[in-house]
Formats: sequence, C-alpha cells, structure tokens
Amino acid sequence: MSASLTAQLTALAQRFRLGLSLEAIQTLPALLEQAASESLSWPAQQQQVLPVLIKRILEQQEREDWLALADELEYEFVALFEMAAKG
Repeated sequence: MSASLTAQLTALAQRFRLGLSLEAIQTLPALLEQAASESLSWPAQQQQVLPVLIKRILEQQEREDWLALADELEYEFVALFEMAAKG
C-alpha cells in the first residue's frame, strides 16, 4: 500500500471522528476504489478479506456509525494493506 493511500485513509478516519461525515463520505468511494485496485496484486488469501472489510465499512456507513467506520479504516483497513505489502 502506498504511503499516500495510508495517509489518505488515516486522514479520512480523522474527518469521520471530527464529525465531518458529509465531507468524508464524498471521499470514501474513491479511496475504496483505489484500495481495491491496489489489492489486485495481493495473494489470494488476502484478496478474500478485502470484500468482507468493505462490506463492514458500507454497513457502518448505512448505520451512520462514524466512529466504528473510522476505526475500521484506520486500524483494520490499513493493517490489511500493511500485511499484504509484507507478503
């Protein structure tokens, strides 16, 4: 995962925590799409985890659970990408 994408996901999580959900929601689809594109080079096992994680993020968005969504982005999503980068 590029350092830039990691920084963008972390910044997005912070916007959700600060209550800037309308602004953050507009950025979320593009970042998820970029992350999905980067995941194409991952091992199959890690590729299978990404859709589950994205589904949880979308469910949290639907419930407007911004803190859980922020945690998911900053901790789970970034950790998955870092694990994939290590191989």
